[in-house]
Amino acid sequence: MLDSKGMCASSGSACTSGSLKPSHVLLAIGLSPEVAHGSLRLTFGIENTEDDVKYILETLPPIIEKLRSMSPLYNKK
Repeated sequence: MLDSKGMCASSGSACTSGSLKPSHVLLAIGLSPEVAHGSLRLTFGIENTEDDVKYILETLPPIIEKLRSMSPLYNKK
């Protein structure tokens, strides 16, 4: 979904890239395994602009809402 909006992102942390296990760092800060599995990693560089950040902030919430509505593990609180 992010790719179709022109964004590149990864799920999980860089230290667990390619692994199905949740990040030990995210677990260590107290996140549940389910929440840690739902993490998103975005990387910004010198060429990114404030407009890029604004675009992400506008585009990401509807995608998150859609994915949460599809997830049997997501509990609304």
